[in-house]
Amino acid sequence: MAFRGQPTAPSIPLAEMPSSGDARRMGSGLNGFSSMPERIAYGHREDLMPKHMPVRFAGPTIYDQSHQQERNMTYENRDIRNIDRNFDRSLASPPTRSGPITSMQNISSEKALPKVRLHDMSMAALKEFYSTNDENEVALCIKELKAPSFYPSMISIWITDSFERRDMERDLLTKLLINLAKPRDGMLSQDQFIKGFDYVLADLEDSVNDAPRAAEFLGCIFAKVILGEIVSFSEIERLIYEGGEEQGRLVEIGLAAEVLGTILEIIKSEKGNSVLSEIQSSSNLRLENFRPPGSNKSW
Repeated sequence: MAFRGQPTAPSIPLAEMPSSGDARRMGSGLNGFSSMPERIAYGHREDLMPKHMPVRFAGPTIYDQSHQQERNMTYENRDIRNIDRNFDRSLASPPTRSGPITSMQNISSEKALPKVRLHDMSMAALKEFYSTNDENEVALCIKELKAPSFYPSMISIWITDSFERRDMERDLLTKLLINLAKPRDGMLSQDQFIKGFDYVLADLEDSVNDAPRAAEFLGCIFAKVILGEIVSFSEIERLIYEGGEEQGRLVEIGLAAEVLGTILEIIKSEKGNSVLSEIQSSSNLRLENFRPPGSNKSW
């Protein structure tokens, strides 16, 4: 985005490649936004990205260069592996009644961009956004991906990336996601959010190894999404309860309680007891269902 004025390189056709796309623990607290180290550098981007790529994706920003050495290459490898799993799920999932039906032409255009390029292009757009705070430019970049079935994986990648970023960046990302779902833009659907959140929860157990407060940070993002009326509390509750690499794994190891506890704390602190009670009663929330076996956790 910062390179819009530079000339582009000659166009070279992309070879068709298979597509794919997937992200886990914490110490709970009320304010879920606390500083964490920056995430990984994404390596030899020039080798992964097509030469005729729009200039907004053309290379790392000053922001990228100043933080690259702080990133962990092991985390990058796991991140790419998760993209494979998530994007595969996205392409395999049938369209829902509330979501748009993808045409064969759109599917073909998505397959023209390999998953690694989609990953790098979406991350380049996000990191540029952290520097410029230009939501309209991010929306334009998403459109240029032309890959709606990648969007759930993109949501998962962005959220998992935020676990090792600063408070300000997590806050910016949360606002960006909410605004991209608003009717004015309608870039991201509720179904895409739900799938993306499911991917994040599936890998939360791994995420806490790199970012010990990942469950807390995820709870903060979920709380904002609920208060922004993007996804309902009852839907988030279900995702947390069923979440994990295996269904119910997060409840078993205590991460579900940490995520849910943070959500309840944030809603209470921002909207008060009356709103929290109303949300809990309307969802028929049973807190005891989220306690790990043998736990006496009080809420």
